[in-house]
Amino acid sequence: MIARALGHVIRTQGDAVIATLPGVRVGDGALIRRGNGSTVHAEVTVVERGRVRLAPLGDVAGIAVGDRVETAPEALLAPAGFALLGRAVDAAGAPLDGGPALDARAFSGARDDAPAPGERSAIDAPFWTGIRALDALLTIGRGARIGIFGAPGAGKSSLLEAIVANASADAVVLALIGERGREAARWLERIDARTTIVCATSDRNASERIRAAGVAMAHASVLRARGFHVLLVVDSLARYAAALRERRTAAGEPPGRGGYPAGVWHDLARFLERAGNASGGSITTVATVLSDGADDREPLSDAARSLLDGHVALSSALAHAGRFPAIDVPASTSRTMADVVDALHLRAAARVRAALAYLAETADARALGAAMGGPGDALVAREAEIEAFLRGTQPSPPGTTRTALLALAEALVI
Repeated sequence: MIARALGHVIRTQGDAVIATLPGVRVGDGALIRRGNGSTVHAEVTVVERGRVRLAPLGDVAGIAVGDRVETAPEALLAPAGFALLGRAVDAAGAPLDGGPALDARAFSGARDDAPAPGERSAIDAPFWTGIRALDALLTIGRGARIGIFGAPGAGKSSLLEAIVANASADAVVLALIGERGREAARWLERIDARTTIVCATSDRNASERIRAAGVAMAHASVLRARGFHVLLVVDSLARYAAALRERRTAAGEPPGRGGYPAGVWHDLARFLERAGNASGGSITTVATVLSDGADDREPLSDAARSLLDGHVALSSALAHAGRFPAIDVPASTSRTMADVVDALHLRAAARVRAALAYLAETADARALGAAMGGPGDALVAREAEIEAFLRGTQPSPPGTTRTALLALAEALVI
């Protein structure tokens, strides 16, 4: 029989519960027993002399002073592995798809360490998304971490849907963090046998949103350890960071730049570092980051760019003009591209990127009727061809994409 430490609720503070619970450590699981007999699972987030702060993984409604609290390792159990493929669950691992309950495994969420440097393998193979603009000009390495940056309405959801449907992955894990219920329902309709959805909608408390991301990463890590190449989609990293900010601020950490306590950046780094290549498998991460472009030095965007292996910038102007995906290629980069494609592909991509940069720089002058002259006129004549190459989210096989890229680059005069 496992001995359990016992305590009681002292008070609530927002979504947190302050209680007595001797002998516990930060990260331990706990169980709060309401007076009506129902229970709430919780995680210990702060330990003080004589009291602890608990982050409930559920609604605090009905919790009262004096309610019993006890340690409970099972409070931090969640399902993972092959049984979770084709299923949708919440932050506690409870089914959202109407299917049967799932067996849980020991789970330690965002506290799990990333693979040690010596356990990682190099990023040396491409991760094909099936999206021609990405695979040709911003090729992602398998095991890389990529951010999709864009304002609302720039087409992030449409691009994600195309990547999830077409990516060259053995399994897809979709973490919906703080998503609207309507959008979550749309994703549930698209689930297939290789996909897992872990969802904590916008009405769930900060701890549930944080835990959902941890459950998704833990599940992806189990699959990677079994040799799977996994695509982990986090939608969105911004809402995950907001949940971290909410919980750390409530715990008394002083806010820093942009209102984010310094610990948020550490939490983000620990979460993202768990992805990558290890154990014969891989986790390639694609995370969305809301960015309106008004401030290039916005702290979350800054931190995300420093932690990621590349970023895809979506342009509202291109979206409003009807080009999808609305990828601003000159403003985007993949730091792993040079490691996963051959020299001919690299040269062709650089040629097309240079043409796109020239066309963007001269757009205003050309709109006023200015003639570019020489090679400039030849590039302008090819603008429609370049646009056609970049348009569309229909799946494009890698060989077809490469052939089209080389033909386009050969036709350009720069």
